[in-house]
Amino acid sequence: MLSLLLKQSMIMKNLAEQPVSTRVGVHVRNRLMSGVLVLIPLAITVFILRLLFNWLTAFARPLLRPWLGELNETVLALIALVVTVAVLYAVGLVTTHLVGRRLIHFGESVLLRLPIVKTVYSASKQVVDAFSATGKNSFEAVVMVEYPRHGAYTLGFVTGSIIGPDAQQLYAVFVATTPNPTSGFLILFPEEDVCFTDIPVEDGIKMIVSGGMLAPKRFGRRARGPVGAAGLQQGADAPEQRVVEGERVE
Repeated sequence: MLSLLLKQSMIMKNLAEQPVSTRVGVHVRNRLMSGVLVLIPLAITVFILRLLFNWLTAFARPLLRPWLGELNETVLALIALVVTVAVLYAVGLVTTHLVGRRLIHFGESVLLRLPIVKTVYSASKQVVDAFSATGKNSFEAVVMVEYPRHGAYTLGFVTGSIIGPDAQQLYAVFVATTPNPTSGFLILFPEEDVCFTDIPVEDGIKMIVSGGMLAPKRFGRRARGPVGAAGLQQGADAPEQRVVEGERVE
């Protein structure tokens, strides 16, 4: 704290000794940077919302145009958004009923019989299920593994367990890339090389997307357990071991 105050006082002293034009330039530059840093998240949010709005209305807008005639484009877009949301709600409502689920399963079975559509649909569905909170194939836990070399650690997501040819317990760990967690590598690690952490899966995904800027200041590890809800819950109740500055402390 004292060193920070001394550093700030030295900066203020140096600025005071500079000409007025230099001080004005530094002031304007700092304020511009502050404004840019404030507006960048807002601009990204507006950009993403605009893309989402255009995507939601792109399907319904051409269908509504012949029925609504020469209607204002903004009004047409709002109506298309309402229709799209209503259709999505209706589809979600249908999937909660037995008949609707059977129809969806029948449609999926038809799609999975088509040569090219089968590959695209199955891959995209698996990705959605993996990142869905209710998906059966969702990530089981956030783990820490030594990758890509000895002594370097990275976060991964346990997707399952496999018994190797030597009857060895292996964990299937998905090592995601930054900032796009939908791509990465599937690596099989021996049980003893996987360190289960107490980081929730959602927070782990945030760490990947943000490049570590949203990483917790401190996290712990817990005893590994069998993959599955019961096993992971049992591991979560085990005595916690803290990880501080890359070192495991019992």
